[in-house]
Amino acid sequence: MLIRLPTGAVELTIPRAVHTPPPSSIVLARLIDVRPGDTVLDLGCGSGLLAIAAAKLGARRVVAADVDSEALAATRENARRQGVADRVVTREGSWLEAATGEAPFAVIMATPPQTPGPRPFGPRYGGWDGADHLVHIAGAARDHLERRRGRLWMLAISLANPERLRRALAGNYREVQIVHKTDREFSAAEYDSRLPGLMDHLLALREDGKAVFSPTAGGGWVFQNLFFRAARPRAATLPAGAEPDPAGPAATANLAGANARKVGEEYS
Repeated sequence: MLIRLPTGAVELTIPRAVHTPPPSSIVLARLIDVRPGDTVLDLGCGSGLLAIAAAKLGARRVVAADVDSEALAATRENARRQGVADRVVTREGSWLEAATGEAPFAVIMATPPQTPGPRPFGPRYGGWDGADHLVHIAGAARDHLERRRGRLWMLAISLANPERLRRALAGNYREVQIVHKTDREFSAAEYDSRLPGLMDHLLALREDGKAVFSPTAGGGWVFQNLFFRAARPRAATLPAGAEPDPAGPAATANLAGANARKVGEEYS
């Protein structure tokens, strides 16, 4: 798979059992603001796209974490082929387990499963409203980032209660932005194929203000991929991963509506 990044083309070898990077992950790889000398943690590295992108931007050390041993093997092989194996190390573990024993990172990147559902239905499941993993990482990452210049990059879909995520980020970071959006069209049949009745659940969340998506002229639907950047972690006032009650400062981009920029693809 050939992917064009600001630093040049990257060719990935992706085994059948490893998730192929969707367009939204490729967009994130083009957005991350990794600087020369940074240390970086990639949570859920898959085939290694984000880890390799960070190394190509000049990161001196990238820890690529995943629970899937085949994904870790693919990341190592792709890093070797791209000439950055000396700066990419892999760790098997769930979310911030990979940060154990590491000094604080300059950048953490995360694209966790976040499909809402009334009950668990597979690896894409992110909780009742889809935001459980997102909110957990938003809080837990705070204590593993450099205090003055640490940045957390998260890819979130507007189906997954983006206001809940915004509150969690605002409670843990002094700067919160949605730096980019892409649109992703979908159908009721696509989601009902994952779990019967799932579209009804999404519509109920939408009615309750916990999911943002809109009808299209062709009879389908469209949600947004939201690219969050949170910076300057706050001093710990809540346990890592806990959700703040106050709304905090607003994100700088409006979550309402799904105006087309370009059609992306859901990660979760």
